[in-house]
Amino acid sequence: MNLNAHRWTLAAAGVATLAVLYGGFSYWAGVKAEQTLNEQYRLLSTMPAFTVKSHRYERGWFSSTETTELELNKKLFGPYLATLPDNLKPLLSGTLRYTNHIEHGPLPGLSRFNFVPARALVRTEFDMSAATRKTLARFFGDAEPITVTNRLGFGGGGELNVAIPKFDYEETLAGVEMKWQGFDLKVDYGKGFKEYRVDALSPGFMLDAASKGSFTFNGVRYASDVRPGVTGVRLGSSELAIGDIRFAWKEAIPYSIKLNELIYLVSRVRVGEFINPSGELKPSSVELKQLNYQIVTSEQDDFVNTRGKLTFDSFRYDEQKYGPLKLDVSANHLHGPTLVKLDEALSKVPFEKLPPAELRKRYIDTILQNGVPLLENDPKLVVHEFKLGLPSGMSSLTGTLAIKGLKEADLKSPLTFIRRFNVDASVSLPKPALETLVVAQARNLFTVDASAEEQPDMAEIDELARSLLDAQLSEWARQGLLKLDGNQVATTLDFKEGELKINRKPVALPWQADAPDEASAPAAEGTAL
Repeated sequence: MNLNAHRWTLAAAGVATLAVLYGGFSYWAGVKAEQTLNEQYRLLSTMPAFTVKSHRYERGWFSSTETTELELNKKLFGPYLATLPDNLKPLLSGTLRYTNHIEHGPLPGLSRFNFVPARALVRTEFDMSAATRKTLARFFGDAEPITVTNRLGFGGGGELNVAIPKFDYEETLAGVEMKWQGFDLKVDYGKGFKEYRVDALSPGFMLDAASKGSFTFNGVRYASDVRPGVTGVRLGSSELAIGDIRFAWKEAIPYSIKLNELIYLVSRVRVGEFINPSGELKPSSVELKQLNYQIVTSEQDDFVNTRGKLTFDSFRYDEQKYGPLKLDVSANHLHGPTLVKLDEALSKVPFEKLPPAELRKRYIDTILQNGVPLLENDPKLVVHEFKLGLPSGMSSLTGTLAIKGLKEADLKSPLTFIRRFNVDASVSLPKPALETLVVAQARNLFTVDASAEEQPDMAEIDELARSLLDAQLSEWARQGLLKLDGNQVATTLDFKEGELKINRKPVALPWQADAPDEASAPAAEGTAL
């Protein structure tokens, strides 16, 4: 009896000790979890797209709660909210409120029979109005429209998972059908979010509006692996793959796009009103197949090299077919510390309430003050391969553009600056593609106000442009500046130490004192198109 009592006493002491240790570890894990989540909040609060209305963190012993309210940055998006349909304005002008429910380790998922050890397990709950939930229930039923979990590891990193369930939706009377195959995102991140791996998958989506048109995509996947370099530049790789995209519309779609405002939104540079296109898209269909994009950034000592590849099998616009496309480009020997310094300096340029002229001046001054070492360290741009199938044939380009031996003082002398460039390129493209460009330019030159009584004969303008192009190409071919092989036009360009050669023929540049020889005559006397 005494032996059994002793055993029970030891067992009780053991359980009490474990409870104390578990409680102590949970409190420590709660402190560390708050540090990690505060870092996540700090990153979120620095994003220009959002402004934080409120943020509150309430830490307990075994669990904590974090509540955050966000809204779109009205200084950034305000001019565009007015252009949206009335039923969308409340969604983008309202407040996004979410709550993080945090359970502390060492087994934070124990209550749900999840025995994976971690500092904390975070479940995110989005606050939605009754009307919003009712609308989403039409698509997702009883399932949560979005699920977000964040497992905080013992080393300071973690794993974030986001999932949107699939659904089928149909309105028989309206002739609308939608099939959404879901979305999954996984982010493995390290301590301080300095390195992370991303894997996102969206199997597909289909929208069929019988009277309007249809839109589908399949097999969208994105993956990246990013880590910090010694210079501070983010290194690693990212890849995007899309199986196919199809878009068809059955009615003419009017458009009026304020490109000047879009460029200002992205770059904060005013470019005027003259680039705003308007018109209508006639009933058409577009199809893109097997798009792949990849970029890899590496580091060697203080220099960064990056290489990007873009391919697709085909792009079809109605009966016009383009592709395949192969693009392989690299930028090499970029001075890493300068890239970091320039990025930081540009991000600090204030763009609110500045006149366009003053803003442009600040950007230029910032680049000149911080970006010159990029040019002084012999950067090189290489087009390893560019091939694109056009309706009229195949176009191709290879070449390099390098800066060699440039000094800051060279920027004060345009001719000296130009001599620091080395260019070597080879290009080939079908003649009908050139004709299309020249005809479009000629039409723009001769187009008059649509209200004018006398309108130019576009057929005559097109024929004149083609005739001028034929004459010019024949003359350049006779002088050896290019090669004509059936419908294909090909030439090479070589520029070194201020000397230009086209198809290996010397060509005098405007500032060169020597009189142009026969080969360079087209540069001064060629027919203007």
